[in-house]
Amino acid sequence: MVYQQQKSGRLDVMHSLPIVCLLSLLAVEIPTTMAATPVKQAVAVRGLLLCGGRPEANVRLRLFRVQQKKKDDLNQMLDEKITTTQGTFLLEGNTNGFPLNETSMNPVVSIYHSCDEDIKNVDKNGYRKFDFHIPKDYVTMAAKPIKTYDLGKLNLQFIFPGENRVKKIDEKPTKPNPRKL
Repeated sequence: MVYQQQKSGRLDVMHSLPIVCLLSLLAVEIPTTMAATPVKQAVAVRGLLLCGGRPEANVRLRLFRVQQKKKDDLNQMLDEKITTTQGTFLLEGNTNGFPLNETSMNPVVSIYHSCDEDIKNVDKNGYRKFDFHIPKDYVTMAAKPIKTYDLGKLNLQFIFPGENRVKKIDEKPTKPNPRKL
């Protein structure tokens, strides 16, 4: 701290008091502001889906920030993919763009499939759906995930805990391309 010295040799503390107060306020304000800043969180998950012994193509997977109630809240969806012809997938997403009170995550993958279903009855019976929770160890405090959770090989013939049927899979509305208007 710099003090001005008067002709009498005394330090002029009164002139430096406003500076000391300002520095004190900054020392308190900066950590408080930084603590209120939300931290982005990211997650990634990959795997292979099978129906019996063969890879299951065209399975819809959705990565959500948190467990969904009865109906999917598409505003909570971080990523959505369809499995490849080899049955593989990679989902990844982060909380960038979410409101301040929605930057934490307990990620869940929802899997919608018709393994072992008569394709003619899917419209009537709906898709089989189950959720898989991703361990918190795989949530990264950054914009990009550092680790990828490997779900491994899942045989969709198995009836998973909490599995149910969904008649219709809601779609996220697409925004019109302004260049094509």
